[in-house]
Amino acid sequence: MAISSITTSRTYLTQQLSELNSQLAEKTTQLARGKVGSTYGDVGDRRLLDIQLTQKVSMIETYQQTITVSNLHLETLNMSLERLEDIRRDAKSALDTNDFVLQDDGQTQTQSRAELLLNETLNILNTEVAGFYAFGGTDAVNDPVATLDAILDGSGGLDGLKTVMSEYAEANLGSSNTGRLSTSALTTNYAGAVPTDSTFTLAEDGAHDFGFDIANVTSTLSNVAITGPAAADPDSVDVQFTGQPTLGEKITVELSLPPDHTDTISIELTAAATNEADGTFAIGTDLEETAQNLRDALAAEIENQAQTTLRAVSDEWASDEFFSTFNGEEPQRVDGPPFDTATALTGGGSTTVAWYTGRNTTTDDPRDDKNAVVDSNLTVNYGVRANETPLAELVQSLATFVAADFSGGTQTDEEYYNALSANLRTILQPPGVDQSGIVDIATDIAITHRTVSLTSDRHVQMKSTYEGTIAEIEGVDKDQLAAEILQLQNNIEVSYRASSIVFNLSLSDYL
Repeated sequence: MAISSITTSRTYLTQQLSELNSQLAEKTTQLARGKVGSTYGDVGDRRLLDIQLTQKVSMIETYQQTITVSNLHLETLNMSLERLEDIRRDAKSALDTNDFVLQDDGQTQTQSRAELLLNETLNILNTEVAGFYAFGGTDAVNDPVATLDAILDGSGGLDGLKTVMSEYAEANLGSSNTGRLSTSALTTNYAGAVPTDSTFTLAEDGAHDFGFDIANVTSTLSNVAITGPAAADPDSVDVQFTGQPTLGEKITVELSLPPDHTDTISIELTAAATNEADGTFAIGTDLEETAQNLRDALAAEIENQAQTTLRAVSDEWASDEFFSTFNGEEPQRVDGPPFDTATALTGGGSTTVAWYTGRNTTTDDPRDDKNAVVDSNLTVNYGVRANETPLAELVQSLATFVAADFSGGTQTDEEYYNALSANLRTILQPPGVDQSGIVDIATDIAITHRTVSLTSDRHVQMKSTYEGTIAEIEGVDKDQLAAEILQLQNNIEVSYRASSIVFNLSLSDYL
């Protein structure tokens, strides 16, 4: 063998050892990392699929982060709405028409219970989760609902509910507490000392929506002529006696209630020997005295209805205006002072406490206020505003009841209490409605929550599938790789031995 051949063999063996060492290092790295390489180029012709699946996994992880936050919001809303529905049911019990018990502080026991429920309701409506106000429509920086004291008594120079209710009460009851109606004195004609006819007039004080409207008057009274009411507003009715009625005969006056004057109350008075029984007027010694007795009985009954039924309706009207702010609606105040002769309403946005300050732009669906993208083609909406009708009505009912003044403790106060509590109970549970509006909102949120949860489950399954395929593309067979590493180690060891023999040969050994 030529010397040059020996040199070439040595170089070749060194090169082979280097290649074996490189292979061993590469496979050892693969075994440690569990992957075929550190770049997409190392995975061969499946690298495009690998890149696509990796991107999908990254997108799923982004969706899952959004879902985690959304689930927290939705679970909070679910729990809050469940409690608000419980409060609504408890409020119906608190507004007990048969529980007029006045305490030393001037409140009834039921008002105290209602105040506790109202305070809890306001706290729930101000629920905040990491900067998200659940009932503020969308992310906000402040509580969307005012405090109990601000709502009732006003704040920062702005009027609260009590002031608004007081103004509406003045406008509806009028200066004489008769519902803006007047009952005139008798006008009597005589033949000598004997009255031949006697007339009084029941009249409205103007064309407006406040107070009572005279809807209808019917009579079975003998010798009594009823003129009116006229079709135009204001109405008036003349009641003229030309003789004595008969015992048991009746007159019925129907009065409509504000603000829309579709609901009516009836005052029925029956001719009797005395006026000791409720709903009667006494037949006097002559027609003039009988007319006076009817006039006085009618005026007294109108005043009583004004301070009970009408006042309760007035409170409800005032609170409707105070709390009806959805979609930026402005609360309406009585255009005064003076309030007891007012004939119109005026915008009160600049003079009245804003009980709700969350998102309040015009929308057909407040759920659209808050949304989350939880999949490539799926966006869920779960905004809720505290001034949505079902929630606002809960606050309105409790706040109106708490703000009402029954502190006189009289029979009239009790009748007013009964009328108001009955009206507010109707707001909380309208007749013929089986499911409350709060439950409707809770159903929307529950459906959204389930959609998000199912989407999350699907993401977990898809991510697992994608990651399995990625692991198959990028991964290695550790058992096979270990065997290959062992074979390489053996080859290197043999090569080293062979190399050492070659490297240690001298020219004399060769010769």
